Amino acid sequence: MTMNFQPDSIQTMIVEAVDAVAPQSGIVGIAPVSCGAFIYDGFDFDFCQSVPGCAPAVASGIKRVRPKALVFTYQNDIDLAAAGISEVIHAANRGENISVIYANSGNCGLNNTEESRIKICEMLSGLNKPVYITRVIASEKDNKAAVKAIQNAFKLQLENKGFSFVEILPISDDEESKEVKDLLAELPAKVFVDKHGVEKA
Repeated sequence: MTMNFQPDSIQTMIVEAVDAVAPQSGIVGIAPVSCGAFIYDGFDFDFCQSVPGCAPAVASGIKRVRPKALVFTYQNDIDLAAAGISEVIHAANRGENISVIYANSGNCGLNNTEESRIKICEMLSGLNKPVYITRVIASEKDNKAAVKAIQNAFKLQLENKGFSFVEILPISDDEESKEVKDLLAELPAKVFVDKHGVEKA
């Protein structure tokens, strides 16, 4: 698959996961606002641009008219946590058969707020419909857990299992720094929901 990203980027992890599950009926990604708005330039499959925060709603609509396609959102913390938290909650609560990839930089929010530190995995895991919710770490040294998590979410969708949510914390190589330790203490990497045991597969 064609891509034009840095080797350690989340976009590259998405490509690896797509290649692993090899969907046969098309792929549609939904791009966010802000720094991820032009993500589609690096992929060779279809992308759609949504208004701020509405990527899960757009993905839900696309999935209903193209039920066999792999449909996912790629959202950063400005788009998902600050602008669109209600949209992801409603999509999860409906059990939409889509995959949401959330790149949480932990440093962005609208109007100087701290929405990026909202514990979204914890919030969504209290709903009945999601089938897979996880938070993983990705660094230049190790992104295997993130690739596997995205792959799991895509696999479940292609099996028509339901809503999946993967939060990725992109961190520096210095995992022993106080900043990183504080972040991981507040947002621990763990599997919150795994109804079909994909983590054990």
